Amino acid sequence: MIVSLRPTMKHYYKIAGMFVGLLYAGLYSGINLAETDLVTRQVTLSQKIQNGDRIGAFRFLGMLELPDIKLDGMRLSQLSALAWDDDDEILYALSDKGSLFHLKPIFEGDFLTGLKLLRAVTLRELGSDKPLRGWRIDVEGMDIVNGRNGRRNDAELIISHERVPAIMRYRPDGYAIDRFPLPAPIDETKLYRERNKMLEAACIDSALGVLTMPEVPLNNEREGYNRIFSVAGTSWLYPILPGDRITAMECLGKAEVWVLQQNFQNPFGRVIVMLKRVRLSSSPPSESLLPETIVTLDSRDGHQIDNFEGLARHRGKRFFMVSDNNDLFVQRTLLMYFELLDD
Repeated sequence: MIVSLRPTMKHYYKIAGMFVGLLYAGLYSGINLAETDLVTRQVTLSQKIQNGDRIGAFRFLGMLELPDIKLDGMRLSQLSALAWDDDDEILYALSDKGSLFHLKPIFEGDFLTGLKLLRAVTLRELGSDKPLRGWRIDVEGMDIVNGRNGRRNDAELIISHERVPAIMRYRPDGYAIDRFPLPAPIDETKLYRERNKMLEAACIDSALGVLTMPEVPLNNEREGYNRIFSVAGTSWLYPILPGDRITAMECLGKAEVWVLQQNFQNPFGRVIVMLKRVRLSSSPPSESLLPETIVTLDSRDGHQIDNFEGLARHRGKRFFMVSDNNDLFVQRTLLMYFELLDD
């Protein structure tokens, strides 16, 4: 858990949440919504970095603070994963609590300026219409299949579960399709350091298949390394520093993987968010991968960042990133939009 102390926002959350919650309750009786504008607030990355400004190859294109609202028992908070459906123009956002939100981003020119809520569904148990129960509710990583094939309404979502290690296929309506068999050692719960630090990230590569990473290294991993695992049974060593934790992965094709990771000193202190890139070989080498750091965002530099856990490519080299507010009023749900430039 990462906490960024922002007590001045407490009343904003309450007022906005109550207002929008009452509006939804009055207008909608189900979970299928018309396109409804969310009450969001524009946030700059820092006093020095406004929309369109750059940090090296990183170009900031807007950030929204989302309201903490509840709809039919599903709370728009603890967002830990994203996936973009280019065919249906839907941004899927996944809550730790097993709720899947269908969102539509709004742009003015290059910049993210607003967000609409289209639908909210609950993830279901495999072979059942019952909502996820117990530790299976804690879902963390997500990617999309058939999201860019030119056909509408045929997408599937790949979702990783944390407290009970599993990777599942879901329909966008929340119904489970199938489960991927996990290879050793990630099929053994006892090899993880904590129940809350299991399969944090997942994505799918056209050649290598489904890839995943635990939030922190397994108990039997060598010091200073985490590992990227394929459900096909191969794995690649990934170097980390003390305190680093993996929060998301995005497969861009041709074995190119982007890794979102964080490091923080204490719950009320420094937050560092890093975006790194690696290329995987079909035959993993015995030595470690050499990740390339694309951008580092540091709260000590005045960056308004929080517990970023979700990453998804939009179009070209533009990406969304979302933070998990841990259901705490001192944290925020931030949806960032940015571009990575060639130079």
